[in-house]
Amino acid sequence: MSRLRSFTLTVAAILLVCTSAHALWSIADRGTWPDSWPAELEPLRQQARSAMHDSQTVYGIPFTDREQFEAAWPHILSLKSPKAPIILYRGPHEFLGTGMAAGVRVRSPNQGTLITPGGSVYPAGAEASVPDGRFMKVGPPWPEEVRTADGALPEYVLIDDGKWRAYREDDAKGPIARRMTIRRARTELELVVDGNVVDLNRIPLPADTPIIDRRFDDDSQPAADSDN
Repeated sequence: MSRLRSFTLTVAAILLVCTSAHALWSIADRGTWPDSWPAELEPLRQQARSAMHDSQTVYGIPFTDREQFEAAWPHILSLKSPKAPIILYRGPHEFLGTGMAAGVRVRSPNQGTLITPGGSVYPAGAEASVPDGRFMKVGPPWPEEVRTADGALPEYVLIDDGKWRAYREDDAKGPIARRMTIRRARTELELVVDGNVVDLNRIPLPADTPIIDRRFDDDSQPAADSDN
């Protein structure tokens, strides 16, 4: 059964009951990341797991071999958006019902997805099939006005009056139609640290990157357990 699932792009849909809404995730038992990722990460597809939501895709790559992880780490690090944080969790750590003893999760925007000002969603390349359609594309280049004062991308953006802008905490109190247009803007990394396979003393962490340490917060869970 597990072998059959590894060849199935989408093998399950998990309905999560959240405090604000129900969030639908599609799960694939392999890494479905784009071919534009570094070629050095190709061998990791079969050990990875992908979870896709309207707002983002989370690629979980577990490791059991320290040398394999350390060889892959510089290439994984290159995926992170400039100035986006690295979040640390203590292994084993669970996400969407699956635990990871050691490894990394890459939280990535669903780049290329097209959204109309009214909130309708189309796949990349739909422009040709929808004459005179007005679309906003998820992903770079984001408009400069969504960036913070230091030039960093916000974690999320939303469509407001036909334009992208940074998501703010008080937006959660707005109409549900507005929340449906929220999309991840930057790529972040989460490290599940066990001190052996993933040892922070053995890998470089960029000096200009915020490090959010949640290893000692027993109640912490990744943000994508919510509907954002």
